[in-house]
Amino acid sequence: MTSAAATLAPPRPRRRLVRRLLKPGNLLPAFVWLFLVLNQAVNSGFPPSFATAGLVIINSVALTLFIVRRDASRVAGKVDGVIAIAGTFSASLLHDAGQLKDAQLLPTLIQVAGLTGWGLSLLALGRSFGVVPADRGLVRHGPYRFVRHPLYACEALFFIGYATAVPTPRTFVVLAVWAALQVVRIVREERIIEGYEPYRRAVRWRVLPFVW
Repeated sequence: MTSAAATLAPPRPRRRLVRRLLKPGNLLPAFVWLFLVLNQAVNSGFPPSFATAGLVIINSVALTLFIVRRDASRVAGKVDGVIAIAGTFSASLLHDAGQLKDAQLLPTLIQVAGLTGWGLSLLALGRSFGVVPADRGLVRHGPYRFVRHPLYACEALFFIGYATAVPTPRTFVVLAVWAALQVVRIVREERIIEGYEPYRRAVRWRVLPFVW
């Protein structure tokens, strides 16, 4: 009786944590994300600009969420995965070249607002976080009460601040590609999550109220 009960008992919290930390589906993306964090740190120079330091912190939080995220009940196809990965890592082609260190007040304030919203959106998303579109549970609290994709909205706001501080042709080309990929990504991502239609009716706007 005791032996059977022990066999059927759920894994201890510590064992569950270890299994989640060692799960390839979480660990491998975390290592890829670690590359993004290190790339930002290495290319920023020293001391880093405020924006670069904020991005390193934000992406470190995202790295942690990758490791502890819940399993997906449904995952998008390969095409969606390629679009999502390209949309995420295309921004790594931006380099501040030291210009952000001397950014004026307006670009800095825009980036502070973007980073703040970005962080709040990540915290609200929590264990539902991912890059490739997948159903890890519908999030409707925090910033998700106001727009359906606040994470992308705040990323866009941050990059508007970046473009204001570093208005080069390279910046505008990279950000145009990034924005186009996000639009496609958002439209395709919404098809995957169960129960999304009632949420779409309750929260009308995807990214920017009264616009889209």
